Amino acid sequence: HKEKRLELNPNFQRGSVWTPAARSYLIDSILRKLPIPKVYLRTKIDVTTKKTIREVVDGQQRLRAIIEFADDKFALTKRAGEFVGAKYTTLGADLQEAFLGYPIAVDQLLNSSDTDVLEVFSRLNSYSVALNPAEKRHAKFQGDLKWQIRKASTDWAGLWEKFSILTTRDRVRMQDDSLVAEMLSYLLEGVGDGAQTDIDALYKKYDEDFSAEDPSLKNLYDVLTYVSTALAPSLAETSVLRAPHFLMLFAACAATTVGIPAGKIESATQVGSLASTETIVDNLLYLSAIIDLDDPPAQQSMAAFWSASKANAHRVASRKIRFPIYVQALTGPLAK
Repeated sequence: HKEKRLELNPNFQRGSVWTPAARSYLIDSILRKLPIPKVYLRTKIDVTTKKTIREVVDGQQRLRAIIEFADDKFALTKRAGEFVGAKYTTLGADLQEAFLGYPIAVDQLLNSSDTDVLEVFSRLNSYSVALNPAEKRHAKFQGDLKWQIRKASTDWAGLWEKFSILTTRDRVRMQDDSLVAEMLSYLLEGVGDGAQTDIDALYKKYDEDFSAEDPSLKNLYDVLTYVSTALAPSLAETSVLRAPHFLMLFAACAATTVGIPAGKIESATQVGSLASTETIVDNLLYLSAIIDLDDPPAQQSMAAFWSASKANAHRVASRKIRFPIYVQALTGPLAK
């Protein structure tokens, strides 16, 4: 780069510029010796001048962040954890050495034409799995909401794993982020539809207007602590801990312990008094048994609950039936 033999802006590159948070997260990964994606360069040799020029085909933003940090052009944000505020020159010698010695995986396309480069990328993309909505959100948004959701997903990994709320494959595809985003949405805006477009709207709304000090985060952790310690151990392997049903259990717990906005279910606004843990567990085991039935039960209210549980569990029409019954299961005797 200093010898002007690296071209960061060839025609293949997008014009977007990374946010300070994104740059800091990359440098944080490097300082912690964690992997970053491979860089693709087109190497062009000028036989007359005998100079080699490397054009960045993919990885401009990563290389630009590395170069600018090495040149002391920016300080790390809070996205870099305990390295917040650090510049290259303020790092200790060990960290400077780790930064400079970090290996970057590179594929070089030697004297390739534009057509060759495009062909390479079309073939690479043909083997790729399309990003799902959760992965797209993680790539698109860089505000505190995204990062706090990611942190909570990681902090509660033991809950997802121990009680099989999500599979490992689900978590690889960031479905834990979607789950946490929905739960946080109940605390911020009440229960509504759980479509991916609604979660997208949440990220967009709060991307630039959310803080790690928002009280909804403490409420999220408090409710999950209650569920994981008081309820989940007695509900292991039951249907109410599968993700679509767990969401309504969480919503009901949140409504009755910390309160949530009305959203699209007006009855969700009141904080109630929890029944004894023994009563609650007994009620939830009964609801799980109802969910598992092949045919609807004779009791009318439970038949409606059964039908709503079998339908699209993310639609508000289903939730308007299921949510009040979960609240009833938490607050008193459940008609059986």
